[in-house]
Amino acid sequence: MRKVFSGLLLCFSVTAFAQFIEFGGGVGSMNYSGDLVRGFSFSTSSLAGTGFYRMNFSEILTVKLAITVGKVKGSETPIDAFAVQRGHSFSSTVIEASSVFEYHFLDFKTENSRVNYSPYIFGGIGFINFSDAPENEGVGKIQPVLPVGVGFKYLFQKKYTIGFEAGARKTFFDYLDGISDGDQVIKDYQYGNPKDDDWYFFTGLTFSITLFNVPCPFPYRPNQSILSR
Repeated sequence: MRKVFSGLLLCFSVTAFAQFIEFGGGVGSMNYSGDLVRGFSFSTSSLAGTGFYRMNFSEILTVKLAITVGKVKGSETPIDAFAVQRGHSFSSTVIEASSVFEYHFLDFKTENSRVNYSPYIFGGIGFINFSDAPENEGVGKIQPVLPVGVGFKYLFQKKYTIGFEAGARKTFFDYLDGISDGDQVIKDYQYGNPKDDDWYFFTGLTFSITLFNVPCPFPYRPNQSILSR
């Protein structure tokens, strides 16, 4: 009898864990905002990809661990004489590791859900490694970031999810584009704005699968007597 309860407990635990975890990935674009380009601009778009592991803690709350890789780039917009004088451009590879909470506004995954879709918001913390850190300025290649954003998910066949996500990453430094208040070419001319930290964005489509239908490892047969064990 003890073997029966142990086996059933293991079976239920494995099945619950399988519904708890989700794997996926996506493709999209990475964009930059800083001293060269202000705000979101399609002119800075570069191909990016992401892979993630998601844990579904409840009907509306999940935690996602992700690795995102892409390039951030930008070039000077000659809006004034200072910009023409500076004439800067850059391209840097970014590898981001992040952990975010996702809050869904609708219950779309449970058996009795009336909808199979939901908008959501997310926020968390991450770290990036970027290839063109200016070592002469004492800036490390690994920097913290804060990912925040919105998205939309659509569930089909009860275990496949496709989604759209748009998120911003706030950095805490001003050297993502390689410039700040460094060497001055002209007296009293500030090369960049060190008090205005750089940002970058990831926008893309995602696909994920939730693990279901894990077979019970306990070889229990209903016609056997429990007392016989």
